Amino acid sequence: MDETYTFFPPAIAQVNRQYQHQQVDRALKSAENATVDPSDPALKAACQEMESLFVNHLFKEMRATIQKSGLISGGRAEEIFTSMLDTELSSAISASRGIGLAEILFKQLSGYSVQRPEAESE
Repeated sequence: MDETYTFFPPAIAQVNRQYQHQQVDRALKSAENATVDPSDPALKAACQEMESLFVNHLFKEMRATIQKSGLISGGRAEEIFTSMLDTELSSAISASRGIGLAEILFKQLSGYSVQRPEAESE
């Protein structure tokens, strides 16, 4: 027996699209009305961790640009060590002053408005 698969009729597809749009609108409105505690330690920690991951990725990409001579090679053990070293260095950089990414993310996610300095007229 030949089975044919039919798609939803256009009327049902339209109702489905309208329902999806309503769900998205509700989600956006609830996100707009959500209040974030400006001193939220969990958000600060998440932003700091994101900065740490970004710095770690920078280290990884920078190390990939260095050609290995093969003269002194630690093999797989050296790769593991440098990976662990990069992880610790990126965590230490982020825990101290960092590169500023965590602060920018925190301000953006907490709803702070980033004010641009006015152009000084001479």
